[in-house]
Amino acid sequence: MADVLRPLGIVGRPIVGWVAPHGGVHFADGSPALDWFVAADDRWYHPSREVAVRQSDESGMPVVSTRMRVPGGDIVHTVWCASGPDAQPIVVVDVLNDSPMPVAVAFSRADLSVSRPIALRTDQTAWPAPGLDLPESPTVMPVGHRASVRVCIGRNVDLSALPEREAVVRGWLAMCDRSSRLVLPDQSGGRSLTDRVGRAKSDILLNAGRTNAPWRDADALSIWLLEQCHAHRMGVSGTDADDVANAIERIISRSKRSGLDPIRSAAIRCGAAWLTGVEGSVEGDIDRFASRKLGLSAAEIFSFPRLKVDADLSGAPLVTAVEESLVTWFGGESIRLCPDGIDGERLGSSFEGHGLAAPWSTSVSLAVRWHGPNAAVLWEVGGDRRFVLTSGVDGNWRSESLSGDALWRPDREPSELASISDGAVVSLGGEFSGNDGPTSSSFS
Repeated sequence: MADVLRPLGIVGRPIVGWVAPHGGVHFADGSPALDWFVAADDRWYHPSREVAVRQSDESGMPVVSTRMRVPGGDIVHTVWCASGPDAQPIVVVDVLNDSPMPVAVAFSRADLSVSRPIALRTDQTAWPAPGLDLPESPTVMPVGHRASVRVCIGRNVDLSALPEREAVVRGWLAMCDRSSRLVLPDQSGGRSLTDRVGRAKSDILLNAGRTNAPWRDADALSIWLLEQCHAHRMGVSGTDADDVANAIERIISRSKRSGLDPIRSAAIRCGAAWLTGVEGSVEGDIDRFASRKLGLSAAEIFSFPRLKVDADLSGAPLVTAVEESLVTWFGGESIRLCPDGIDGERLGSSFEGHGLAAPWSTSVSLAVRWHGPNAAVLWEVGGDRRFVLTSGVDGNWRSESLSGDALWRPDREPSELASISDGAVVSLGGEFSGNDGPTSSSFS
């Protein structure tokens, strides 16, 4: 994420600003940026010019930490947005001195509330200003060894009344988990796919107020519809069923010339699943409309190749691709688990998906463990509606049970699974139960 401007804000309010790769905050209202600088025992450090600067966020949430190397250790700058009086967003910055020597930290704005006394200075050549050339007088504070300071935008803000960053992260995670909760192995290179999905979901929450659909561009409209579907599941979408139906109709119509692609079919599939909770006949409506416009049935659109999870995918398409790699609705009562099989980092690794979207306001959860070359799966359907569950791993498996467990024998050559070692099936601690057994839209 080193080259990405990370958005800041709170749910239900416009985005406040963006965090630059060096930790500086740029504001959406055009007010001066909040940059930071550190005076160590050898010189002033400008994060935007330093090489030894690393940035990360916490579980993909909009709480961004920037670490800058100084002699003997790091200075850690962490920024997030808290909800202040009258639910107004307040940008908060913590700076931790994780080095053995005291430092001074300077901020480029003076309209700040601070947790420590501001260092005095008599002129531009007196400490702590020498070597720091800024157009305005900075706010400078000393930070002792292993100590920290906190600042926020705005005068006379009670810093003690603001939530701690751990509470902010927990709040964001709880919002994101409303749609689904994923436990996935890291990707090659150590990138966390779970965090990538969390980052995409938090961005959707920050943009939840973007309800104006880009009607002219089918691909942009598809991304918008996917965003609204995920926002709806997280409880923050202001889009109604008619807009969803109109978006599906427009995507189908505009695909008459350029054809379907994975992102358009994913948007139609997700939008249709949403509408089944409002109107049960939506699949038949799509079937008739798509047949007339494209010569395709709804089932053919729903079974169109899915989005692939790759390094370049982000936002709502990434969330959709990951969730549909675990559970995909193929129309009617047909749901397939792991529809494209199990490959890559998941092969031989445990993974879980909870509360994954299914039609008629239901959800599906599953977890996969490994027993030698075979995949041990536990599943549960949230709700009373029964589906025909099949597997993209084991073509011989089928179930109509609301919950259960089974051993999938993958449909692949033994040599492809030779590297998977034997292991016991791990219990999921009661999240699943049971065994496999008999158990207003208008498309014109």
